[in-house]
Amino acid sequence: MAQFCKQCGTAHTPDARFCDECGKAVNVASSPTPAPASAAVPVRAGMQRRHLILAGGVLAVVIVAGGALAWLLAPEAASASSFSRAINAHLAADEAARDKLLCLTNLPYQKEEIRVASYDSSTRQWLDILVRSGLYTAPVEQSSGGWLAQPQFVYALAAPGKAALHGNKLCVAKGVNVAKVSGYEQVREMGGQQVAMATAKLALTDEATWLAKSPDRALILQRLPHGDLEVELPLALVDKQWQVTDRAQLQQAAMSMAMAGALGKASATQGPGMLDKLKSMFSFGGHPLVGKWKSSTGQVLEFTKDSMIENGKTSKATFATEGNVVTIISEEGGGMAAQISLSNSNNTAMLTVGGMPIAAMQRVRD
Repeated sequence: MAQFCKQCGTAHTPDARFCDECGKAVNVASSPTPAPASAAVPVRAGMQRRHLILAGGVLAVVIVAGGALAWLLAPEAASASSFSRAINAHLAADEAARDKLLCLTNLPYQKEEIRVASYDSSTRQWLDILVRSGLYTAPVEQSSGGWLAQPQFVYALAAPGKAALHGNKLCVAKGVNVAKVSGYEQVREMGGQQVAMATAKLALTDEATWLAKSPDRALILQRLPHGDLEVELPLALVDKQWQVTDRAQLQQAAMSMAMAGALGKASATQGPGMLDKLKSMFSFGGHPLVGKWKSSTGQVLEFTKDSMIENGKTSKATFATEGNVVTIISEEGGGMAAQISLSNSNNTAMLTVGGMPIAAMQRVRD
């Protein structure tokens, strides 16, 4: 369709850019009509809202990440949950510790036959329980021969008995889990480290089939080293997590601190005259600790009437006896308070520091 120049009226093709007659530009693209100012305002407002939402989201992420980081960096709290986790992890990783809880070593179970004298009624009763549990065949009576012949009862290991063996041990289960724990409410600081003595009630896991079916299950469990399936374990906060620690190391560290007088904070904080008041109540005469003692960690301590000797180092001390408990006050480090409870005619003892049992001790006879 022909188009005409608006200036001179001459016809031109639709795609022409200039009029052939007068040279006026034709088919010029019209400029877009600018949007009203009122329409631009909502656009800018919407962009601002989006920026605020994005900024708020970033801030929320930063806050959440910071909280998570703080949670990760915070030391694990002492609780039933954290102590149960630590004990379960320890028992899962330490096969020897598990075997001490779950296995019996009171007889040479690895032998094909166990011979028992007729007069050994205790051993016979125990093996009769294992016969009823399917681990041994019924006993066969035999004579030992000779002039002083004594009848014997021979118990032969059955196939289920062989399957229940772990080396030379008779085991009742593959593992244990903590059913109940206490001690987390009594955390103490020792040598700059938080420690506690946990008492855990355990439950069997992967219980042996023969035990589960045995009519004497309760009697068998009573024969375990911890027949009540209850154990005491020392825990320490290591790398911000509670872990079962080595009892011997804990005892030795605590004893060294005690003997060095490092635990005399209570005396020091109650005024310079507190030690004198305590000493005035103590006897400087003899006391039942006099002599040499060996701790469960192998450490040897010696007490005189007015001192204690550890690794050749002598420290002055005073002793107060009340019943079977001797309280020791060291004159070093501002005064140390430790208690030793005596038993078995004063031949065995338990060292306690800050209310926590630290080490069992045995009197050494020269």
